[in-house]
Amino acid sequence: MQDTKILVFGKDGQVGKAFQEKLQKQADVIFIGRNECDLASADQIKAILHKYQPQMIINAAAYTAVDKAETEIDQAQLINAIAPGIMAQYITNVSDGQLVHYSTDYVFDGLKSTPYVEEDATNPLGQYGKSKLAGEQVIQEAFVSNPNSTAKYFILRTSWVYGDGGNFIKTMLKLARERDQLKVISDQYGVPSSAQWLAEFSLQLLSNEVPSGIYHTVPDGQTSWHGLAKYAIRQAKDLGLCLKVALEKIQAIPATEYPLPAPRPYNSRMSNQKLKDAFHMNLFPNWEDQVSEYVKKIVSK
Repeated sequence: MQDTKILVFGKDGQVGKAFQEKLQKQADVIFIGRNECDLASADQIKAILHKYQPQMIINAAAYTAVDKAETEIDQAQLINAIAPGIMAQYITNVSDGQLVHYSTDYVFDGLKSTPYVEEDATNPLGQYGKSKLAGEQVIQEAFVSNPNSTAKYFILRTSWVYGDGGNFIKTMLKLARERDQLKVISDQYGVPSSAQWLAEFSLQLLSNEVPSGIYHTVPDGQTSWHGLAKYAIRQAKDLGLCLKVALEKIQAIPATEYPLPAPRPYNSRMSNQKLKDAFHMNLFPNWEDQVSEYVKKIVSK
């Protein structure tokens, strides 16, 4: 990958920042943020692609305001569906080009009782999930319509991402300093995923002979929002962070007690077995180990 020109969209997001950390010493990497390109503008995206002529595109950008997407439908579609389609159309015409695009657990309705696999039927509940599913579809359509292309695409579905930026874990630790009681949803399940690990794993994916396709890219294990909050707070306490809330005062509540504009899937668990098979691996890191490391970084700052 040393001589490959890489274009990373979404440099200001959690995954984008992780890529900046991983690729900062590599010469042929261009990081694009909101100031350089409005992803709601097809013309601006095309101009950036024409200017830099990348051989590899990492699309870490997205419209992620889940609740706002219920009313900002057009904006969500432009950024999450139209933009990746333009990137895919470009990369199919690049010899041995590669596109990495991040999708979400929100493409599922959460009604399945076991972890979702890549072949499961999608059925997004809200506009955010619908826009992300549309993004997956336009990428696949671009490659189907160019069957002679030597390029590859990787649609990486992930969930509950945390890294350098605003996220659930940081919010919980902030509230734990301020309040002596917390109420956290306990009947929605998923897999917390480290942005650092996602970036690292994506780079491994690009340098291996893995076929194009959709891959569920999450660590091992599962938890609820309540379980994640309690685990992160316990880790912070063990590291000596002064917190107001006691662990027994972190109350488990059903999602119905915390209504939001956009519906969330109750089951966001995704099986990572397809990716393990592609890499001939039996184990991935467990979400708990990654959250422990993340909390350690926050506490040491």
